[in-house]
This record gives sequence, structure tokens and C-alpha cells, in this order.
Amino acid sequence: MNQAEQQLLVRIFASRHFAFADSLRRILQYLCDNAAGKEARPLKEHELAVSALGRPESFDPKTDPVVRVSMASIRDRLRAYFETDGRSETLALQVPKGRYQALFSERTDVTPAPEPSGGTRVERPALRRFWRAYATATPSVLMYTEPLFWRDDEAGIYTRNLYLNDRTAKRAEVDGKVPHRPGADLRPCYHYLSSGEIQCSFSLIRMFQEMGMVLDMRNARLSSLNDFRYANLILLGCTRTNHFMDTMQGTKGFVITADTIEDTAARGGQRKSYEGERYLDGKLPRFTEYAIVTRRPGLAPNSAVTIVASNHGRAVQGAGNLLTLETQVASLLQAMGLGAKAPVPDHFQVLFKVEMIDLDDEVVNVDYVAHRIGA
Repeated sequence: MNQAEQQLLVRIFASRHFAFADSLRRILQYLCDNAAGKEARPLKEHELAVSALGRPESFDPKTDPVVRVSMASIRDRLRAYFETDGRSETLALQVPKGRYQALFSERTDVTPAPEPSGGTRVERPALRRFWRAYATATPSVLMYTEPLFWRDDEAGIYTRNLYLNDRTAKRAEVDGKVPHRPGADLRPCYHYLSSGEIQCSFSLIRMFQEMGMVLDMRNARLSSLNDFRYANLILLGCTRTNHFMDTMQGTKGFVITADTIEDTAARGGQRKSYEGERYLDGKLPRFTEYAIVTRRPGLAPNSAVTIVASNHGRAVQGAGNLLTLETQVASLLQAMGLGAKAPVPDHFQVLFKVEMIDLDDEVVNVDYVAHRIGA
């Protein structure tokens, strides 16, 4: 790669499309490193899997489709980058379908970057429509959660049970749900955060800043609903750990429970329950989880609450990140039947399917499933 191509790749990797996609960045970096010179050639799946992803030499692409699945996501993300953040790039980067080869080329469809006007405000019409309720003088606050762990200080072991989130739980309940050494002194602690929720938080804060809006962060465990009754809220996580969400999600439409997402409005042959599924695609570990995005009026007049809920932190990350992408939000509004001039309803829900791969559950795809409008 020459200097201009290297700088383009740096900007692509720094964008919201690739910021939290480690394995996708490794594959694209390897493709670009091997794209220059007379010896440039399309690469093979085996080489990409072994050299870029660290798979063993015994890797068999016939039984492990990790490269093909990853490449589809890379192509989609590159396309989205050049349609939004990278629309003023003079160089293009693509990986043609059917070939594992990175190609740089001069662009003929460059859209000039808008002139700055007193700040870093970015015009993104679909995002501005979706988040219009937050573009007011009312403070906007994002509530993240801390999962409860039980600490064995002597052994240096921290243990978590998904279904034990009350630090005042009786010893008998703790003993029954938390594996531990005989006689161990278990203490409740909050030393860790969900990486998916935090990455979702970073994406939302970055988008708010780019659009000239302010989004504060608060720990839901250390806050009360009364403290923020006059604020616009964004709630992340699940009802097991986020008491704000447990209080405000409601009982109609899509409702998240301890293990599933239930559709209380399902009729006839419609699916009533959505539960995560982990399975093998050949030798590739895959995971499908579901997330709900709910918008509802806040506690005070002219305030709003947006809930991004799932029983898996990476699904929160996937759904939340989609809500920061101009092209994805434009497609979502269209799927909801909202024309270019239609206002976004005060109360709606959207169900997403989030596809993940490999042992670290990296998000590779987020699909719209269904929506509900109204309370």
C-alpha cells in the first residue's frame, strides 16, 4: 500500500463500521497488505484463516465458513462507509464478490465534504429524524449497568450467575447458584462491565457528539428514576441488571424476560417467543440473539426514553450501533412504513436479529425482524 491507501484504511478502521470488529479488521488488513505490487493475487480462504485469524494449518474451509461469513460483512461495511462517513474520499476500497482481493481505485462519485459551520455538526437526515426527541434543551442521559459478581478473595476467583443479581441474597441462595470452594467467603462486587454495552455506549456518544448533541453517562445501579425524571433517557442491558428497564419496559408488545423476548401482541401463527440459539455451522461457532429497541414517552412532558434491550451484551452492541448508522436507520424507517416526511412516533418497538460468530461472539450482521407502533 502507498501512503494514501494506508491513510484511507486507517480512517475506515476508525469509523463506526469497523471500530469494534476485530476479526474483520484483521482480514481486511491482511488483504490490503497483499494488494500491492506485481505479485498481487486473489488469496485463498485457507491463507486468510491461518494468517489473518490464527486458525491452525488443519483449517478446512469446507467445514468452517468463517472467512466467507466475515467477507460478506466486510463488503457490507465498506459499502456503508463510502455511502456515509467516507462519501468525500477520493480513493475507493472494495473486495469484489467472488474474490479475496482488496482493490484500491480512484472514485468518480465523490461527494464534497460539507463546509464546517461553527462546529462539527454533521447532517444525517435519517439519524436526525430518529433522534429528534433528544435534540432539545432537555438533558440526555445514557444508563449503563454493572453485572453482579461474587468474589472469593482468598482464591482470587470472581464468579457470576446470570440469575443472581441481588447483592442482599441470602447465603443459601448464593451457595445454590454460585460454584465455590467449600467454606469460601463470597462477597458481592461490581468490578466488571459488559463489553457489548460499553461499546454500544461509545457508538452512541460519538454519534451524539458528531450531531452537536450532548449525551451524559450514568450507572443505573447508583441512580434512581426520580433523579432523572426530567431527562431524556437511553437504557441499555436487560431487566435482570437494569432496574430502570425493568420498571419502564411495560407489559405490551415485545417484552424481555430473563431468557427470552416475548411478543404479547402475536396473533394466529405469528411467533410468540424469541430465544438465543448457539450452534455450529460446520466447525464455525455461531450465535443468534434478539434485541428490542423501544421508544416511549418519558416521565416528564416532552421527554423520551429509548430502551436497547437484550439478554446478550453483544446483541445490545449490534442493535445500538445500527441506530448510529445513517443508511441503516434510513432503511429501518422505511421498513416501519415512515416516509421521508413522516414523524417518528413517540411510542414504537423494533425487534432485531443479531448474528454473531466465533468464540468471542463478534457481531457480523443485524437484521430487522418486526416492529410495533403505539403503546
